[in-house]
Formats: sequence, C-alpha cells, structure tokens
Amino acid sequence: MPDADQPSESLQASVQGPIRPSIFSPWVTAAYGLFVVVYLGLAVVPSSSSRLDQLDHPEESLERLVSRDLDLRDALHRAADWKRALYVAFAGPEDTLGDAIAWYDELVSAGPAPLTQLYRVILLGEDGQLNRVSAALVPWEFQGESAARMVQWVRAAYLTPVLDRETGRSLVAEIRSELTPGWFADVLVARVAAAMGDQAVQAAAEAAIGARGEALLDRWISLILGQLVLLALGTVVLGRVLTRRLPLVVGDAPLPPLWSQQDGLGLFVRGVFGFLLIGLVSNLLLPKESLFTGISTLVAGVPMVWWTLRYFSLRGLSVPPAFGLNLQPGAVGRIVGATLVISTLSVLGEVLITVGSDALHIKAHWADGLLENLLWGPPWLVACELLDSIVWAPLLEELAFRGVLYATLRMAIGVWPAIGVSAAFFALVHGYGVIGFASVFWSGVLWALAYERTRSLLPAILGHAINNLFVSVEFIWLLRV
Repeated sequence: MPDADQPSESLQASVQGPIRPSIFSPWVTAAYGLFVVVYLGLAVVPSSSSRLDQLDHPEESLERLVSRDLDLRDALHRAADWKRALYVAFAGPEDTLGDAIAWYDELVSAGPAPLTQLYRVILLGEDGQLNRVSAALVPWEFQGESAARMVQWVRAAYLTPVLDRETGRSLVAEIRSELTPGWFADVLVARVAAAMGDQAVQAAAEAAIGARGEALLDRWISLILGQLVLLALGTVVLGRVLTRRLPLVVGDAPLPPLWSQQDGLGLFVRGVFGFLLIGLVSNLLLPKESLFTGISTLVAGVPMVWWTLRYFSLRGLSVPPAFGLNLQPGAVGRIVGATLVISTLSVLGEVLITVGSDALHIKAHWADGLLENLLWGPPWLVACELLDSIVWAPLLEELAFRGVLYATLRMAIGVWPAIGVSAAFFALVHGYGVIGFASVFWSGVLWALAYERTRSLLPAILGHAINNLFVSVEFIWLLRV
C-alpha cells in the first residue's frame, strides 16, 4: 500500500528520465576528493592543544566562559528548586570548578601567561587544594614585580588566616585596579576581605557575584522557556503526525534525485573543495581584522552554489523543483508543523545527550563550538557571523549535505544507511569531540529525515536556522553582553 505522505511513483518516475553520461571527470573528482579527505583528516582529529591553537583569544575566552559559569552556579545555590532542576536537565550537573581547573591546567601548559596562572591558582584555592596553591607560588617569586604582587594577593586570600586591615585594603585596591571585573576579581577580594575581617567589603564582592549570577540565570531560563514552548507545540504536532491526522509532504523533490551517483558525488566534492580552499586561503593570507575575513565563510559557500547552478543549467534542470522548493497548496502550515517537530526532537535529543554523557562521564572540551567572533568581534563582524550562522549556513549546508550528499547516497545504499553516513560526515567536518559529534550527528539525522519525509529542504533549512539562532543568542546573551 503506498504511503500517503510520499509523492506518487509516477511522479518520481517522470522526473528521472534516461541516465546520461556524467559531466564531471572521475579523475578530477578523485583529485578533489583526496584533497578534501587529507584536509579534513588533519583538521577534524585535533589534539587538545590543537583545539587551543584554533582560538584567537584562548585566555580571554576561557576567563569569560569560566567566570560567567561560576557566577551562574553561585546563583543556583539560592535559586528555586524548579530552576535548579531545569538547569540540571538541560546543562547537566557538571563539577564546574573541577572542569575549570582541568581546563586551566591545559591552558597553562600550552602558554603560561601570568593572568592564566593566577586564575588557575584562584580556582585551586576555591577548591581547597592549598598544597597545590603553595607549590604554584614558589616560581612566581622570581618572575618579576607583577608576579610578586600576585603572590601577595593569593597568600592573603588563601594562606594567611589573619591579615591586618591596612595591608588588606592595599591589596584589595591593587586587585581592583589590575584585574578585569568579574568572578575572579570578586572572589579574590572577598577572600582577602574575610582574612582582614572587613565584612562590608566581603559582602559587596559576594553581592556582585550574586547579582551577575541571578541576571545570567534569568537570561538562561528565558532561553530555555523559549525552547520549551517549541517543545510543547512540537509535541502536539508530532502526536497528530504519528496518528496520521497531519500529512507531512511539503514539496515534490524527487528521491531518488535527478542526477546519477557519479554526478552527485562530483558535485558535492567540488563544492566542498571550493569551501575548504577559500577558507584555507583566507586563514593564511588575510589579517584577522580585515573585512573580507569577516565575510570569508559567506564567500566560501559560493562554489557549492555555483557548481549546483552550473550543473543544473547544463542539464536543463530547475533548482526549485529538484529540492522541493515549489510548495504544494496548503504547504505553509505543513512547513510550520514539520519545523516544530524537528525542533522538538532536536531539544529532546540534546537532553538525552546531556544525560548520557554525564552517566558515561564524558565531558566536552570547552573550545568545541566556541564562536569567538560573537564574543570579541566588533559589531560588523558579529553581524556577519549572525548572517552566516542563521541564514547562509542553513541554506548552504542543507543544499550540500541533505540536498546533494544524502540524496546521492540514498541511491547507492538506501534511505537509513544514507541518513547515517551523511549525518556522520556532517558531524565529522565540524571537528568537535565526542559530545559535539553526537549533537551534530543527531541534527544531521533529523534534517535528512525531514527531507525524506517532507520532500522539501525548507523544513530542514528552518529547523537548522532555529537551532543556530538559539546557539547564537545564547553566546551573545550569556557570554558577550
């Protein structure tokens, strides 16, 4: 019995036509493919240090990440039970202090900048590892005046039971003048104030931590509530889909697609080759603050679009019907419904990945997926990053990985193997660790399945855009502002 949610066999047959010789040389495709494999092999199996090498501002980025997280965790101690439960469900019950110490151990071993060493020692002091604090201070005595002042701060905060007020107030003034305002400065001041018995200074520093933490927690709760609204709406739609009261077909994209396996592979490899080549050239030749560097990821996607348009032109084909972009009557409501289902399953998958990784004691590297342009870039660069992440990347990546790669693999190995292989490659090229790989893989599975069931790239594009929107807003609202 035919599936009512799928285009008819006659429609699929009508668009296939006779198979024509490939317009892509298999030798050229193999050469491009070799470059792609070698490049990705070097880029997506990074060591811990190579992850740090990929960052432009590792010291500043880790300080921002850790200080904001510890501010927020401080607020959790006083938060309502439902807020704590929500945070554990979505963010996990990680040992933030222990993780931060491990991250700073790694960063110090890669490049022992003075502030990086100070922040590491503060974390050790807060964790009660006073023997390691004392050992870390020994070489500082011989590293100049600045390091000697830091030794005084740390000893007063963690190794001196009682401190006279005059010395303590002098140290507090130095800390305030030399350290960036935030968790590290405030917790150090609070410890020094406690040692000299100045309850007013201690309370003010602790109140500053609490105020920042409560503001961050409120922002985080707002983001999660937005996801929960999508989750509730998507659950209703999913229930209707599962009871077959709501059809999913949006477009008429022919699957199997309009091209041969050789053409599909050649098209995908050429697009990826162009993307990687432009990215490599921009990283090697352009200064970091140049305008073109900011739009390089936008430009890097042009080869994929150009090759697709050129191929379709040579074949006398039209892009919109090939990818289900010509909508059927009443398709707008179905697009909204399908997108809600995708977003719902995406959120549920992220929760399961969080729970599973915690149960298996697998931790993500802090640099995985860190968008430094959103943290430190000027407004024009942030705008470019948002345009790329929310608009351009969903369009380009869905065209490449679902529209071309998945559809081509589908002809060769079948639906579910093609979903798995295309999602795995999609996750691999992001270069994340185990948890990041699992998250991107799950997204790739959802978006390929959405294309298969709806016969249109539009729901996958919208679901992809919503996912990237939440990530971008989280970076800006929790880490940049």
